[in-house]
Amino acid sequence: MTDTPTDEAVDPGEPMDLSPRPGRPARRGIRRWVPVLVVALVAVVIGIVLWRVLADATLVFREVDDAVERREELGDDRFRMMGSPVSGSRQEVTLEDGRPAVAFSVTLDGVVADVVHIGGLSDQFQTGVPVVIDGHWVRSRQFARAADDGWYFASDRMLIKHDNDYRVDNQDRIDDAEERGQYE
Repeated sequence: MTDTPTDEAVDPGEPMDLSPRPGRPARRGIRRWVPVLVVALVAVVIGIVLWRVLADATLVFREVDDAVERREELGDDRFRMMGSPVSGSRQEVTLEDGRPAVAFSVTLDGVVADVVHIGGLSDQFQTGVPVVIDGHWVRSRQFARAADDGWYFASDRMLIKHDNDYRVDNQDRIDDAEERGQYE
């Protein structure tokens, strides 16, 4: 007697059924691509986050006096500018495309720059409290404020960091900016 791979006894006189049996259905459609799509999506999200972090980290930081002095050199490049808001210069304005904005002036060491900021202002925004704004120079007298020199700084992001942790780490910078940020 020979061993057979099946548990059933094979009758040698009966013909074997050798017709093809339906195989496992092939995996088709999106199920096969789900892992690839998930990995691709995660890679895109990581890329966007890294791009934003690196873009913010590479913005050049300028104080108002330096930014005004280098205005031609900076052109329309984005950078960060620090100064103190000038008393009485704040005004709600509407841009040509209908978006609301706030026009004001900032100063440092007696140098003044006009600013048009898109977006809301922080509750901490006030005269004499230094702000850091991100944006670029625009040649126009449309939003002339205290500087009225034919330029304004188009800003879309404002930072006012004066919580206790920031003060401890940057007290000299804050004191210096508050001292130099007075406009006569």
